[in-house]
Amino acid sequence: MNPVVDLIIAAHDPGRRVDRAVSSVLDGTATRVRVTVVAHGIDATAFDAQLAPFLHDERLRVVEFSDGAHSPAGPFQHGLDLADAEFVSIMGSDDFLEPGAVDAWTAHATHHGTDYLIAGLRDQDGAVWRDPLTRPLRRNRLDPVRDRLNYRAAPLGLIRREYLARVGIGLTRGLATGEDIELGLALLNLGGRIDVADRPSYVIGGDAPQRVTLLGRSAAAESEALLLLAERAWITRLDPGRRRAVAIKLWRMNVVPAMLIRPEPTDWSGRDLDALATVADWLQDLSPEALRSLSRTEAALADAAARRDASAVAEAVAFARQASRADRTLTRRLADAFGSDTILRRVVRLRMGR
Repeated sequence: MNPVVDLIIAAHDPGRRVDRAVSSVLDGTATRVRVTVVAHGIDATAFDAQLAPFLHDERLRVVEFSDGAHSPAGPFQHGLDLADAEFVSIMGSDDFLEPGAVDAWTAHATHHGTDYLIAGLRDQDGAVWRDPLTRPLRRNRLDPVRDRLNYRAAPLGLIRREYLARVGIGLTRGLATGEDIELGLALLNLGGRIDVADRPSYVIGGDAPQRVTLLGRSAAAESEALLLLAERAWITRLDPGRRRAVAIKLWRMNVVPAMLIRPEPTDWSGRDLDALATVADWLQDLSPEALRSLSRTEAALADAAARRDASAVAEAVAFARQASRADRTLTRRLADAFGSDTILRRVVRLRMGR
């Protein structure tokens, strides 16, 4: 077959609901789509029982891939390397699509010449993800800064394969977490046409026994993706506005959460503190202006991150946990509080709705 869409599912455990993921793509879909299930480190036949209804469907192929790494990057990238369709997409084995998603996404991207169509996301329990929080009434021809696209760095949706090749960046192999950060940021910031599809949605499965992305790791391990990103030249060549937006996202969505879940000095080894400070120094160099958009609690955590001092980190976390609504919402300089990437601006937008 000559597919229009190649969708890749990375699967390392035959106990996962791979059948649900596959059926959500193939059932009722008119678009010429091919699903590639990449059996990561296991025999392809391990999925035969649950994929029995599709084993003779030419739209499904199951391939094996082994790299010895506890990371989804390898199997996803292997599937992308095998793809030859006009559009590509990736999906976790725990996740699935709402009915009609592939047809709707493909029709939109084909009609509008979209390079990257960001999928709407919802949890399996129905909760809808609000990012990217775009400008009012803007869903097409989006700007990574004005439409706050970097908060949706996970590359879920539909990507034109030619654009992916032009970007020239893949998933970061070997990382157990954060393997998609560089690719996601590059797709958003390197010049392609970007649109958002609200519905049908990509659904984050919530019934797996344990999602790999939720496994406990050291702060140093969680910092690996950002430490590698700090070595990439392309990000330093972005214009100042895009560097600032990327830095704000990484402070707010990566560095700050990693600190908040480790409130005690004993949670931080010397290696953890070194990794945290290295990331903090890089983000400060990438965009000194980014700190102006952080809330008072976020800024306190950013200051502590650079100090290589476990007690300073614990104090900043304690301040953040006990902070008033004003400290959690407002910037240090009140004049900065209404910037497009501030917490206050986000709160106002969410209360107003799209």
